[in-house]
Amino acid sequence: MADESTRAASAAVRQELGTLEVADAVFRDLALKAVSDVGGVAGVGRSGGLFRRRSAADAVEVERAEGEVAFAIRLSVRYDVRIPEMVGELRERVKALVEETTGYRVRAVNLTVEHILPPEPQPPRSSASAVPPELPSAPSPPNPQQ
Repeated sequence: MADESTRAASAAVRQELGTLEVADAVFRDLALKAVSDVGGVAGVGRSGGLFRRRSAADAVEVERAEGEVAFAIRLSVRYDVRIPEMVGELRERVKALVEETTGYRVRAVNLTVEHILPPEPQPPRSSASAVPPELPSAPSPPNPQQ
C-alpha cells in the first residue's frame, strides 16, 4: 500500500494555477454531515455494545484517487426505517454535498447497516392517569322563597 504522501499526491486535482487536494478528514466530515440530515439513521457505526467505536469518523472510510472519492460508511438505523429507501437518500445526499463542496466526483458510497435499534418501549397506560368521568349534578333543592 502506498504511503500517505504518495497517495495524497495522486489524489490531488490539477487546476490551471496549481493543484487542489482535499484531506480525508474533510471528506469524512462532509459524509457525516450528510448522514446526520437523513431520517432513520440512528448513528454512524454501531451505537452501543461491547465493540463500540471510539468516534463516528472511525466508521467512515475514504478512498481518494485523482479527482474522485469513494466512501464506505457503517451505520446504525432505527427499527421502523425502510432501509432501501433510506440508503438511496443517503447516497444522493453524500454525493451532492461532496461534489458541490469539493469538486471531486463521488465514485461510490458503499453502506453497511451494522446495527438496528429496537423499537422504543411504549409506556404502559395507567388507569391512575386517566381522568374520571364527571358525575351527573344533583338537582338543586327547591327555593322556599319562590
